[in-house]
Amino acid sequence: MSKDGLPSSVRYVKNGRSGRWWKSAQKNGQIHAGWKNIPDELLLKKDLPAIETLLRGEYGDKPGARQDINQVLNLLDGPSKHLWITFEDDYLWWCTVRDGVAANPDGETAASGHFWLTCSRPWSNTSLNGRLLATSELPGTVTTTKGFRATVCTPKDSEAILRLIKGETDKDAINSADRRKEYQLAVHKIVQRLSPQDFEHLIDLILAGTGWERIAVLGGTREGIDVEAENPAADEIAFVQVKSAAGQDVLDDYVERFKQRRERYARMIFAVHTPRGRLTVPLGLPVQVWTGEKVAELVVRLGLGKWVESRLS
Repeated sequence: MSKDGLPSSVRYVKNGRSGRWWKSAQKNGQIHAGWKNIPDELLLKKDLPAIETLLRGEYGDKPGARQDINQVLNLLDGPSKHLWITFEDDYLWWCTVRDGVAANPDGETAASGHFWLTCSRPWSNTSLNGRLLATSELPGTVTTTKGFRATVCTPKDSEAILRLIKGETDKDAINSADRRKEYQLAVHKIVQRLSPQDFEHLIDLILAGTGWERIAVLGGTREGIDVEAENPAADEIAFVQVKSAAGQDVLDDYVERFKQRRERYARMIFAVHTPRGRLTVPLGLPVQVWTGEKVAELVVRLGLGKWVESRLS
């Protein structure tokens, strides 16, 4: 048991075939299981030797017999020492349970299993720090367990599952993020040294990489360029300004122009690698300000670092 009160061992469980008992398990804070061939008295006494003998006699040398017996033993033999997970409704759910089982007085039904374990911590689809555990955002080594066809198994990447539930970050991931931040700072310095023409070209590359395509040049000056860009997938046209340097007064001027042309433009993008002071936009307007820091972040995210570096090499 770790200092946060969670077991250090993980087990996956499926509440019935295709999760048919999941609703009851979630609502009542339980884990539901079948094996209706095991008499209730053996379950309640937790007579593991007798249960194993019974199952051995029924399964004999059938393929998977040992696996099936081990699944039952995992549920009955000190289940409180495990953290239990399942995958339902596109989330990873987890709970902890008390030792001992209760037999269903109605026997196995469509809504409930033959017996169940009672949760000591109810089913949750959030980590200890409140992050939703959506399967689409989990590592593939974790979600592969979804495909397990039987009832109980030990997940291959239990360490990652515990880390996710505890809200911890992998050490290698932290190190990678730190290195990426350092790289973004280096890219930011280069971006601020780009010529106006190279900066304009870079913004074109970023727009293209995020689904936008330049369709018109509205005007250009020594200080910058104004263009229209279209996103065909979103069916939007954006008013884009590219400036090497600008202050709040310049931004305010372009915001006013944008407000007067709202019938044509869905949004405005104001890209400036060296802002003069802090730039703010009125609340409620779809105006994005891409300062040097934001541009550097997009360069790294879109894999444009080599192009940026080549401008000074």
